[in-house]
Amino acid sequence: MTTLAGRNYARALFELAVATGNADSVEQDLRAATAVFFDEAEVRAFLSNRLIGRTAKKRAIRGALEGKVDGRVMVLLYLLVERGRTMLLGEICEELERLSRLARGVRKVTLDTAFPLEAEEIRRITGALESQLSTRVELETSDRPSLVGGVRAFSEGEEIELSVEGRLKDLHEQLARGSSRKARRKDAGPR
Repeated sequence: MTTLAGRNYARALFELAVATGNADSVEQDLRAATAVFFDEAEVRAFLSNRLIGRTAKKRAIRGALEGKVDGRVMVLLYLLVERGRTMLLGEICEELERLSRLARGVRKVTLDTAFPLEAEEIRRITGALESQLSTRVELETSDRPSLVGGVRAFSEGEEIELSVEGRLKDLHEQLARGSSRKARRKDAGPR
């Protein structure tokens, strides 16, 4: 989950990149910087260590990335060091990727299934989701045997319930609502 601060940094970088026509390269460069500085535990520990000065951290960033990534990404990294927010780098990258996908008209959907799906099933589900969401879908699947049957889809914070478990819950809720209406009508008596 992305924090408000992470979303704000990502949105500012995205808007600047779009305004200058470099959105794709900025996204790639931020992804590369994140791989260098966020994916490695030792490097992450170095950047988040309050006992290490900002100058040393900026020097490390400059040494690793200067001339290799877009200048806007360098400025963001320096800003994160200055404000002690380098731990936001992963979520900033994630949010920037999401904004870029949405700008291209693509929505990422994570699909949990009770069992592995065949290529044809994935194609059909992707088509159904694209129709339901009215956009192109980038589908990621994962096996989740506890679903018993069906699938559960997540996209942009929204759950799209398609599992047997979810259908049973929906049926239970419908039955509960129906019995409470009958009880109210019975209590009202004849007119």
